[in-house]
Amino acid sequence: MVLIMMKNIYDLRSFPLAIAIDKCVYSLIKENTMIKATLFISFLFVSFYFTAAQELKATDDSASVKVYVHEDGKPNAVGETVIFESRKNKVKYEVVTGSNGFAYVLLPEGETFDISYQDFFTEQDYAVLEVPSEEGLIYYEVEVIYTPATVFKLENVYFDFGKATLRPESYTALNELANMLKAKPKITIEIGGHTDNVGDDQSNLTLSQNRAESVRAYLIGKGISGNRITAKGYGESKPVASNDTDEGRQQNRRTEVKILSR
Repeated sequence: MVLIMMKNIYDLRSFPLAIAIDKCVYSLIKENTMIKATLFISFLFVSFYFTAAQELKATDDSASVKVYVHEDGKPNAVGETVIFESRKNKVKYEVVTGSNGFAYVLLPEGETFDISYQDFFTEQDYAVLEVPSEEGLIYYEVEVIYTPATVFKLENVYFDFGKATLRPESYTALNELANMLKAKPKITIEIGGHTDNVGDDQSNLTLSQNRAESVRAYLIGKGISGNRITAKGYGESKPVASNDTDEGRQQNRRTEVKILSR
């Protein structure tokens, strides 16, 4: 929960969320009044400062929101997605940080928004922003400081049985991955192929390598430089569940994306 107090700045900390988002900050500037709320465990008073959004001008019925995203202690990141979803009508306002590390959006006054940050395929609601309906122009800043995940399971990627041939129902997830890589051009990744323990070790290792290579080839075909993608087959060497059950073996048959550099 985020506490908002007029004319004062408070910090409110909470434990990291499932996707390791450490902090979300948002501040309101209205004439000489500022609100700033941060997700922390205990309250801590900090000094006042004044800032204003530059790219979008607030209107009588919409607040201007400036958004920036970065890892703790690092510069603002390019190509990061933040989503504001209205609780009133479920309309989503999605912004992506540009080359200067910022994004801007106008949000209607008198509504409450769930803020979420998307890191590749993971989207997590982690803060609430209430935009009051009042006279005057309203400006917000939303700062997301996060610890990035390094390994993702690539959901909904399927191959023909015992082969490295991608099935058509895999294309949606792979296209999404390609779009993410285009939005974040500095990222390099490893595609990791994994199997269960059915069959001999060498056959599983070869199959997993070929499947990882198939995913890499698909992404290259979508315009991603091959220099940004490596493919590695792990066979049955890195199970995430017991191979003693059908369910466990299904979990072990997977394709993963590992972030090598950002």
